[in-house]
Amino acid sequence: MKIAADGFELGREARGVGRVLLNLLPRLAKLLPQDSFLVYTKKESAGSRLPGVSEVVLPWRDGYLRWLNGPLLRALRADKPDIFLASNYVLPLFYPGMSVLFEHDISVVSHPEWYPRKYALTRKFLTGRSLKRAAAVVVPSEFTRREIAAHFDIPDAKITTIRYGVEDAFRPQPRDAVDRWKKDLGLAGKRQVGFLGSIFRRRHVAELVRAVARLRQEMPDLGVHIVGENLGGLDRAEQNEIRALPWVRWDAALREEDLALFYSSLDVFAYLSEYEGFGFPPLEALACGTPAVVLGRSSLGELFRGLAVTVESAEVEDVARGLRSALTDDSSRAALVRNFAAARDAFSWSRAAGELAGLLSGLNAGARPA
Repeated sequence: MKIAADGFELGREARGVGRVLLNLLPRLAKLLPQDSFLVYTKKESAGSRLPGVSEVVLPWRDGYLRWLNGPLLRALRADKPDIFLASNYVLPLFYPGMSVLFEHDISVVSHPEWYPRKYALTRKFLTGRSLKRAAAVVVPSEFTRREIAAHFDIPDAKITTIRYGVEDAFRPQPRDAVDRWKKDLGLAGKRQVGFLGSIFRRRHVAELVRAVARLRQEMPDLGVHIVGENLGGLDRAEQNEIRALPWVRWDAALREEDLALFYSSLDVFAYLSEYEGFGFPPLEALACGTPAVVLGRSSLGELFRGLAVTVESAEVEDVARGLRSALTDDSSRAALVRNFAAARDAFSWSRAAGELAGLLSGLNAGARPA
């Protein structure tokens, strides 16, 4: 069996979709050694991070959809894989072969108001068409499965829920290494509430900062460490106001090797997102031994119930209450850490790859002539 994958999101700093591929493809190659794997990438190479997988670099100038329906579609027609892993939400418009579609979330369909009108309409059309044409659809949560059912007439049997994992690198870091890292950043001796991710309005970073400001009246050593770019989540006045606060540190990004130190340096990680198909950042924080506070909606309520402090709204008072509990209730903090340690195997990339390998083998067997 020849299996090909859309690796457009692979690059030097693979996040989100690219990260899913980086974790699944090498494991699939080990689980299915009799099969061949290739991944199509743009100019930036995935390099040695994909052992057992051949990489085909295709020309790219601008825009994902142009690449998808141009160079990638031509390569698929030439290579004729048995199964194509469409990892980036949509299929090429006129691809005739068997495909497995990864639908990480459908926020652009559920909340078109969050996106430019033309983009939302185009994506809704392409998503619906891709869901109908794919042989199977993979989603990372039951929430995303329900979202698809609410918006599209797709047989439930066509959808497989495969929960994503967390890398082994995300572990509690040595105390001395964390202390040195905090000292280098000027955060020594200070308690920190952290956030990491692209800053959209739906993630309520402004409300998080206001909640911490309220808590500082009783915890004056408390600060906020934000990591992420502002992608419309804060207006200019909010952004300038937050940057001016002496107890807020804001980094646009961190090096990959510093992420576990970042999470381990925090007293609490907060992720107050209204809509997520999965939610890697709170999972990474929990894996590093840091309690998390999440908004109990979308997949976050499903995946982290009993593993994190959940708040039911992003109102400042509710957020402050959740943060206070996570910061001061030692027995609750210890219980959450224990609960996640017991549940960590449920967030395993090896398990996810095994489930995907079973799906691919079943599809291939069903496609063979009797």
